[in-house]
Amino acid sequence: MPTGIFLIKWDEVIGGVVYMRYPETLEIPDPIVQQITISHNFTESYIISEEKQWNSVSYYNENKEMIIVLVLSRYDAGNDFIPPQSSLLEEFNKELDKEITEEKLRIRLETLFKSSLDAYRTTEAVMTKLSNEVAQLRTKEYDFELKFGLIAKSDHLPVKSKILFLLAINDGLSLEDLKKSVKTSATWLRNVLETLLKNNVIGYNSQKDVYYIQI
Repeated sequence: MPTGIFLIKWDEVIGGVVYMRYPETLEIPDPIVQQITISHNFTESYIISEEKQWNSVSYYNENKEMIIVLVLSRYDAGNDFIPPQSSLLEEFNKELDKEITEEKLRIRLETLFKSSLDAYRTTEAVMTKLSNEVAQLRTKEYDFELKFGLIAKSDHLPVKSKILFLLAINDGLSLEDLKKSVKTSATWLRNVLETLLKNNVIGYNSQKDVYYIQI
């Protein structure tokens, strides 16, 4: 989750200086300010800065000679906050190009930061929902595996039905695999397989030596 946002202006004597920040309590190490300033090299570009105790994404505005820096938490991915995933910094960059007062610019900065939080929460909510859905699918898959396993072990299915069922839940089975799972004579098993092959219900891969369901 983003932790703050600030602007860097160029000073010919000092170098990069923090011009504005939100929240006001945001701590910004001076070496980081200089590093980001040097990295941009007065060129309009997005830069992701990842250090041991620092994570941010920034953009340099050539017209105002100012850098917009969105400070991220340690586990945030900078790519999530730049185009095409996000247009937040791009939108604020357009605001910088407008002739607005310092107070309005400060309000815009706060608004941008809060928008970044909303975007993060939306992304987090989507990811949480997706994770829950994946977990549910895995649970269902496990349940199906258990049920299919019980059916596969059943002795009440006709030979043809059991062969088709086994081939349906496996990518391919050899004759030896089928002999282990289908309780019948080898001769009758081959006869049933031949019939299924003639009717194009199943196929046979000679290279892998396996039978499979025809799709």
